[in-house]
Amino acid sequence: MKPLLKWSCRELNDGWVMIGVDVDLSAPGEPEMLMGLRRAVHPFQFDEAANPVIAFAAVISEMDFLIRRGCGVSATTHSASRAHAFGGAQ
Repeated sequence: MKPLLKWSCRELNDGWVMIGVDVDLSAPGEPEMLMGLRRAVHPFQFDEAANPVIAFAAVISEMDFLIRRGCGVSATTHSASRAHAFGGAQ
């Protein structure tokens, strides 16, 4: 069974935003087992970035990678070659 990631976002003081991701690793008949990751970011962190949307997406991507690695579910890897994407190169 693939764990379900639950994302949340909450406004904190002075413009800070807390981004969180939780995963329930409980098995049927076992005690509850939860894992979570939190990160606080401020919009000023992205002001000097060449592309603030990409910089914010990088924060989300890093959190996704860390939580998946922590619960033993690796993200799907993509081939560097576009030919593999279409089944051309073997």
